[in-house]
Amino acid sequence: MKNIKTLNKIVITTSLIAIAVGWRIINHSYSIAPNLELVTVVSVIAAITMGMRFGLIVPLTTIILSDLIIGNTSIFIFTWSAFALIGVSATLLKKLNDKPKKQILASVGFAAISSFSFFVITNFGVWAQGWYPATMAGLVDCFVAAIPFYRTMLIGNLILVPAAVSVWQLVRVYQTNKKSVVDTLVRQ
Repeated sequence: MKNIKTLNKIVITTSLIAIAVGWRIINHSYSIAPNLELVTVVSVIAAITMGMRFGLIVPLTTIILSDLIIGNTSIFIFTWSAFALIGVSATLLKKLNDKPKKQILASVGFAAISSFSFFVITNFGVWAQGWYPATMAGLVDCFVAAIPFYRTMLIGNLILVPAAVSVWQLVRVYQTNKKSVVDTLVRQ
């Protein structure tokens, strides 16, 4: 039984990473929707299905692998840190696994907060590394220039995170009901 759980975690983790890395590469190559990312989505799913460790492993592995292929800038430490924070914070949603409606509703708020956190952390990194003047006006200019990218990430996360959590809840409820039926038949 332990081997099956371990294998499931490996398959889920690998699948989540492959989906997000694949999307980052395709989106980067074809500019389908700049800053529409799946890293937040896969981080949330990893955290609510497997816990904090996987909520950290999935986004960091995704970012590192995809950055090796598509590249990154000197703000990578801010980007990686922001996604690590999102992945670890997503474990808060795991506490609502047995409350599907609350978890789905909370995932909307989480999508908004995580998008805003990413926006603040990464754009502060851009400003701190001298891409804008080291003044309050430079910081404001940096944030204002990044609003179009933030908008895409926010809208994407507001749609994709609750959708993914909804699918997770459907699968979880289906599996729970299926197990209940099997257990009932076996006990008779």
